Amino acid sequence: MDSILELEIASLLINELHSLLSMLTQYIDLSDHEEEYKIIFEVFHQAAHRKPLLLKNLHKDARLLSVLQYARKFLDHVSELADKRNINIHALAQEMLRRAYTVLAEVSKNNSKYVIICDGMSITDAIYIAYRLKKEHMEPFIFPLINPGGITETYKFILEPHDYLLNASLSLKNIAYSIARKVHAKNAIVFREYDYSIHRLRNVRVIDIINTMYSLTSKLYSKVIHLKSEFNGVIMLLSDHGYDVIVKDVDLYEVEHRWRPHSLSVIASLLVI
Repeated sequence: MDSILELEIASLLINELHSLLSMLTQYIDLSDHEEEYKIIFEVFHQAAHRKPLLLKNLHKDARLLSVLQYARKFLDHVSELADKRNINIHALAQEMLRRAYTVLAEVSKNNSKYVIICDGMSITDAIYIAYRLKKEHMEPFIFPLINPGGITETYKFILEPHDYLLNASLSLKNIAYSIARKVHAKNAIVFREYDYSIHRLRNVRVIDIINTMYSLTSKLYSKVIHLKSEFNGVIMLLSDHGYDVIVKDVDLYEVEHRWRPHSLSVIASLLVI
């Protein structure tokens, strides 16, 4: 990928994601955070898989239909990039990181910086956190990295190709501390609870999946708010990949992370909060 194309693609994906976030904050205004999460979860599932999950009448709301169509356009671009063999995914990821680092470099020295890497946080969860923050009059920056393998090992190679080839034991914790050193962060944390649930949620009801992921995302959101309020913190929140909800039997589903066309698993979300 030449440098001009790299900049254009990064700008396109970032702008689309921020536009989608603005649409969600404009069109969803409920008093129940769990119901808000369900709508966002449904939008991304339908955008990725072209079929309803829990909310079968989403398309009947003209505003939410426009959000769904925009989310599909964004995922179409991601899928096209993940599938193209002539696209340098590593270079695109480095451009996204460079932009995140630029935002962090502008932060006052009075603000403590923290890095949180999540094992398996979906774009759905990242957007929900950004949505909640925006509703609280904060302005998070959100960047989508592409992990074409949809698994942690691919992400490690994308971020640290040289270190990964030399060190087979390179972990997310290694990467978290490496990024923390680059941005002069006070601490680095690995949040593994999404991945634990991904491997546990087999042959369960869809509502059990959504309730589990909402609980985890609420816990992560509370951690972010605590760091911001108690320590005047600025947080770089990253994920290595997402996950997809797949039907297994009548009314039974499972959660998985792997590559497939229009998969949410291939998006590694990055937030600067």
